[in-house]
Amino acid sequence: MNAAERSTHAGRRPHGPFSFRVRLAVGVGLLLLGVLLAVILVQNISLDWAFQHQVDTIATGSGQSVSGDAPSSSSGIAGTADSCDATSCDAAGTVPAPSSGQQTAAAEGVVLTIRDGVVQWMRYGSLAVFAVSALLAVLIVWNLSGKLTAHLDSISHQAGRLDPDHPTGRISLDHPDAETASLATALNTMLDRIEQSNELQRSFIRNASHELKTPITTIGTSLEALMAQDRFPDDVKPIIRHAIEANRKSGELITSLLELSRIQTAPDTSTEAVDPARIVRDALETHAPQARSRHLNINVDGLATYHGPAVETNPRYLSLAVDNLVRNAIIHNTDHGTITCAIRDDGQHITITIDNTTKPSTRLDDTADLIQPFHRGDATRMANQPGHGLGLSITKACTDAIGATLNISRPKPDVFRAAIIIDAA
Repeated sequence: MNAAERSTHAGRRPHGPFSFRVRLAVGVGLLLLGVLLAVILVQNISLDWAFQHQVDTIATGSGQSVSGDAPSSSSGIAGTADSCDATSCDAAGTVPAPSSGQQTAAAEGVVLTIRDGVVQWMRYGSLAVFAVSALLAVLIVWNLSGKLTAHLDSISHQAGRLDPDHPTGRISLDHPDAETASLATALNTMLDRIEQSNELQRSFIRNASHELKTPITTIGTSLEALMAQDRFPDDVKPIIRHAIEANRKSGELITSLLELSRIQTAPDTSTEAVDPARIVRDALETHAPQARSRHLNINVDGLATYHGPAVETNPRYLSLAVDNLVRNAIIHNTDHGTITCAIRDDGQHITITIDNTTKPSTRLDDTADLIQPFHRGDATRMANQPGHGLGLSITKACTDAIGATLNISRPKPDVFRAAIIIDAA
């Protein structure tokens, strides 16, 4: 696409489809307009033909009368042209009778005058009837279609508020029509299947994690005990150490899966007043050795300036969410990078923001996908990085459990931002 095409394309304003209500009202109005115009046209043609037929009838009748009276006009009756000449008739003061041609012209004029008046008033009346009928038709259609569109809008709004991971709500309508009731029933049936599928998936993860936790713990303990007893040759010890490390990571993965399953299945709803700045500082202190090993610069100026109120929430879930974000900021940072922590209170929400420098991503459109379990961004499972891609998933589950919002973004190509937004008390 060249520059001209891009500018033309940018100048176009995309617009969505017209609503069913508008299309129905306009369609009925145009149909009524066409019908009334057809009626007016037929009325005009019919009246014009009727009056023209009347004029032709008058003209034909007048011509027959003239031809039938011709013999009597020369019979010498007084007052006719044959009984006296023009001078004697004028002298006697007698007014000549109008001719038949003049009578026909007068009759035709009267008929045409009546026709013009009738046609004119008929047009005015038709236009008035059309205007009133069109207005009434549009109002009736608008009111009738308003009920349908109101139900559809309600379904759209309720479906938009549903969480795909926790579709516990259902779509309900007040006095629905047959069509909208059928649509709501179909959507609720689909939500039942989604919720059942999610519950089966969580149950499988929970049960599988419990089954795997015991043997993995046993394997790790046995290998560590044998290593402590120096039961392996020196050339085998590196392999055993690698196996112990892999077993430890598997144990951490199972623990994370169990934690995620517990939060999603049966969250703890207890709350208490907690200081968000204290929670962030505790998380930074816990992971300080990892941050120092990578020579990271920790900026906590945004915490020192916060003197807002305590947050009424579940302290364990908020601590777990912040801990995962801090750990994620350390793991996916660059050596000698920066972590910036801040808390902002705008009166309605308290926002905990954690920024970290990172390598510019080759996939800038996958930010939302990072919340999905086992998603590592540009890193692969073969990369030598700690973690299992569950940190943001657990954070999202924790924020959902406490009614908060998790937003992740890239304000710059080399900066990753995670923000927890909590409603102020």
